[in-house]
Amino acid sequence: MVDVMSAEQTFPRAIRLLKCAGGYMSSLKIIHIAGTNGKETVSTFLTSILQGTEPQRQQVLVGRYTTSFLLNDREAISVNNESISLKEYSEIANSLIKLDESLNLQCNTIELLTSIAFVYFAKKCCQWCIIETGLGGKWDPANLIPRQNKICCAITNVGISDEKLLCDALSLITYEYSKKKVHTIPFAVLDGSNDEFVRNAISRKCSNVGCKLHITDPSLDNCSVRTDSWGTLEIRQVPYNEEDQIFNLRVAIAVLDFLKKEGKVCISKGQLSKGLISVDWPKSLHQLDYCYEANRGKRIALLLDNANNAKAAQNLASYLRTKYGDTPLTFVVAITMGKKLPPLLDPLIRTQDHVIVTRFGSVVGMPWIQSFEPMQLFTFIKDRYTKNIDIQPDLHSVWTFLEANRLQTMAPVIVCGSLYLCKELLYQHNCHLRV
Repeated sequence: MVDVMSAEQTFPRAIRLLKCAGGYMSSLKIIHIAGTNGKETVSTFLTSILQGTEPQRQQVLVGRYTTSFLLNDREAISVNNESISLKEYSEIANSLIKLDESLNLQCNTIELLTSIAFVYFAKKCCQWCIIETGLGGKWDPANLIPRQNKICCAITNVGISDEKLLCDALSLITYEYSKKKVHTIPFAVLDGSNDEFVRNAISRKCSNVGCKLHITDPSLDNCSVRTDSWGTLEIRQVPYNEEDQIFNLRVAIAVLDFLKKEGKVCISKGQLSKGLISVDWPKSLHQLDYCYEANRGKRIALLLDNANNAKAAQNLASYLRTKYGDTPLTFVVAITMGKKLPPLLDPLIRTQDHVIVTRFGSVVGMPWIQSFEPMQLFTFIKDRYTKNIDIQPDLHSVWTFLEANRLQTMAPVIVCGSLYLCKELLYQHNCHLRV
């Protein structure tokens, strides 16, 4: 039984804040992307195709709000892949914070960040807004969006067969925006590679509430994508060069196929192909002089790269081989549960490398995201790649271990495997600098 609560019950502060700020959501057309794995890829596909190619990209504005930001909150909010400027971010944030204080609402960080995104998209007059917020169920900030603004929802691979995640997925389809209004999403796309019980449960839910559901092809036999609008698309090379990405591509194209049939977009087959070719993937390779002990100001030079998909791992490996050749490297690794390990680790780790496996902590607002148990990673890496491997229970203990074993000076240290590991490290770095 799905516990349905209204947005007014779960987000009363943010709803009131936005209403008092001027009701900025009324003009927005929202595509909601949810799931455990693949959200960022689907969002990136959609952003690239919807904004079109030059010179159309100057005319069609696509806003994007994502949980997958690394360095700062501003990375979460972008229009046509350009993050909100510091000036615009500060102006909107200061205005909302003052309003929040005057109303004594005490909105939390996620509520404020989501509100900043909606205000910014409305002020920029975005034609489309892609809200990527995970499977948050009734606690998902996307539930702030009124029904008339939410055009469709796409659910990528849930990753873990968990009853809580399934309930959250179901609550995305039907939810209450207010105590008197129960809303059903008009159209939903589900990644066909999900477990059978997930597919069946979501199919039943959509059938019961009148939501049209499209389940994508789960086959890996070919890279074709069947559509009503453009016929069968033969994808010669799947972006990201990872076979599983065909699933994410099918989800994104199914959303566009729906929008095309509804007359909400005008995209030709040629424009679709050009949009895929011109996909702008997120940047990586962050150099950081990490402050790991505040009181003594101890620092270590790190290379941060979340490398949480096959293509990103290949790009990181290419950079490391070019820069360091056969030099033994030290990796600090944590990986999000549900990810396939070989595509992430095969390109990176060699016999001569040293690996320290650890875990990231709980992710605020997203309790369904968990880290692989370090012992699981330890066994997999030791059996497959290198015997030079150690376990540390958390990030704090990693740096003590590196210092004690002089590993921070013997070889470059690369932190990779998960966006959430990198975000936690950056948070600790900033906290140490403020002491």
